[in-house]
Amino acid sequence: MTALQTLRHHQGLLVGLILFALFAFVLGEVISSRDRIFSSDRTLVAAVGDDELHVEEYRTRINQFMDANKEYNVGYGVAAQQVYEMWLAETLLEQQYDAAGISVGAKGTMNGILQLPDVKQYFTNALGQVDENALQQWVSSVRQARETGNADAQEAWALWQDMKERGRAVQKSAQYADMVKAGLTATTLDGKIEYAYQNDQVDGQVVYMPYSSIDDKTIEITDADITAYVNKHADDYKRSATRDIQLALIPVVPSEKDAQAVKEKISELLKDKQEYNEKTKSAETVYGFQNTENDSVFVNTYTDAGSRYSGAYVRNIENVDVKEWVENAKVGEIYGPYRDGDAYKLTKLQEVRNMPDSARFSHVLIAYEGNQIVPDATLSKEAAKALADSIATVIKSRKATLEAMANKYSMDPSVGQNNGLQQWVKYSGENGSIEDFIFFSPKGAISVIETPAGYHVVKVEDQKDFGKSYKMATVTHFINPSKETSATLMTNAQKLSKVNTSVEEFMAAAAKEGYAIVPAMDFTALQTSYNTIGDNTSITRWAFEDGRKVNDTKIFDEAGYQVVAMVSGMRSEGLQDAEQARAEVEPILVKEKKAAMLTESLSKAKGSMEEIAKAVGGELFEATSMTMATPIIAGVGRAPKTVGVMFGMKEGQVSAPVVDETGVLVATVVARRAAEEGSTVAAQNAINEIYQAYLQTVMTALENKADIEDNREKIEKIF
Repeated sequence: MTALQTLRHHQGLLVGLILFALFAFVLGEVISSRDRIFSSDRTLVAAVGDDELHVEEYRTRINQFMDANKEYNVGYGVAAQQVYEMWLAETLLEQQYDAAGISVGAKGTMNGILQLPDVKQYFTNALGQVDENALQQWVSSVRQARETGNADAQEAWALWQDMKERGRAVQKSAQYADMVKAGLTATTLDGKIEYAYQNDQVDGQVVYMPYSSIDDKTIEITDADITAYVNKHADDYKRSATRDIQLALIPVVPSEKDAQAVKEKISELLKDKQEYNEKTKSAETVYGFQNTENDSVFVNTYTDAGSRYSGAYVRNIENVDVKEWVENAKVGEIYGPYRDGDAYKLTKLQEVRNMPDSARFSHVLIAYEGNQIVPDATLSKEAAKALADSIATVIKSRKATLEAMANKYSMDPSVGQNNGLQQWVKYSGENGSIEDFIFFSPKGAISVIETPAGYHVVKVEDQKDFGKSYKMATVTHFINPSKETSATLMTNAQKLSKVNTSVEEFMAAAAKEGYAIVPAMDFTALQTSYNTIGDNTSITRWAFEDGRKVNDTKIFDEAGYQVVAMVSGMRSEGLQDAEQARAEVEPILVKEKKAAMLTESLSKAKGSMEEIAKAVGGELFEATSMTMATPIIAGVGRAPKTVGVMFGMKEGQVSAPVVDETGVLVATVVARRAAEEGSTVAAQNAINEIYQAYLQTVMTALENKADIEDNREKIEKIF
């Protein structure tokens, strides 16, 4: 079960870390669970061909994701989106693997496993290389323990199965990546075409009518115009059902009365008191903080949860008042009660000492069988202790150096790089017996210390940045809203929730009371992240419940606030209406109408280029040395369509009007020049660079090509 707890934790983190580094051709870290064990469920969340994601599996994966990333406070909305994206990528890639006939055998699977970050971290040899033998030994020990029915071994075996799945995924993705890259390679003919594209030239003239020559104010775009455009381009203007939500935030904060009550309560801890002891049937003195014989026990007995006694020495004290006090206080003195943010505190000075801020040490690690860190240790605990004591004696007698002993005996994987000498470390007060020894012992001191990894022969090599440090014991009582305060805040929230005749009235009432309003506009059923309060699935689900109406309100108790939510707008699923699409569509239609007007004007003009320019009031520009690669005309700007037309024309020919990026043009060709023969290698390499960039869009291309059924909005509304 070596390092099982650590590996299990690391596995959880992998889920959050891989996400979409998925196709940087390190596709390997895909969490692969291809068993569709929930395929008989009735409700379909998503499907790609025959591969389906059902609601039970969807919910299970979301819960697992949130549990694995709970230290990052990942909410439901973020988890649901990541789970869907990972499932989709996993499914699309597996379909590609199957279509390409990609398979991975036992050897390939092991090669993939040895590339996994968690395996690299925990199964390395003295040279820092991944050690397959150490991994195989761990697997063998897990297999043997599993056969005895050991519960930890069962879990470790499941972890090993997961490693194999991920190892196979690494190898499959590598094979697929190689196949895609092989298919995206420029040929010699491609190089010749690109060379001509970059170097063939054409000279000519253009008559230019810019769009800016027509005032926007003269172009009228009606709602009917926008609606017609949206209908014509329906795929680009599909609209999910959306809601506008106004959130009034009523801070749940304690009153001054609440703070005073906490101050009075913590003040009582300073006093000795008499309490009746049922066992002895007599009154006994219970010592207060000043006279207690054990500060750590007292603190842990009376401090609030989340503020335990640490016993660490502190040099930099953030609270200015405490810092000023402690610099002149005597050991045993108490400061407080004092207000520190959202708490009242009592602080006793326990000890003052001059100590280093940083230290450096060297060590020899002698691990014993069954330790929690080193997988291949074979010594018994007694033998490991005896060997460590012997090494310490040899080093103290100067018969051998610690460096020599480390290289000969140490089981620390890093010994090959550092000969047992560790980097400088800063004091934290949280790292146990080795830290205590190297910071509180003199330079050169040697000792044998036991940790979960085994026995360490530790030598203090150096110390620096000495200064005065303080050990203090602090009792903390947090100031929280009382029941009375909470009831008042709830009453205020209920009062506001009844002001629901109109959005304007609701917002005015909230503003009058000084409550912040957080708008959440155009939210879909999949959006759950709100400003200030963060991820909140319950508000979104409420807003999308059947029967919900504009001006409906509800109170939510969330993240330090009573949140009064109001639905201020509702839109059903369909195409965007003219009002919604106008900001995007109107500039397009204005440009189209101008193009039509300019095209009509240029089409009527005849004669030479000078005559055409004069007839329409356009500008005549020389277009010399144009290439397809750089279609820029001086005075016009980018004109790729016009330059392309010129390359298809004969000398002396005049083109029809060309609608281009900045206006409408008419062009003629004066001369054409084919590129001189030269090396096409550079052009071929340029194409290959473009293809390499395309590789990063493979996942997007697969998604665009696939027939994806996405029912998540429906599912979120139902559940």
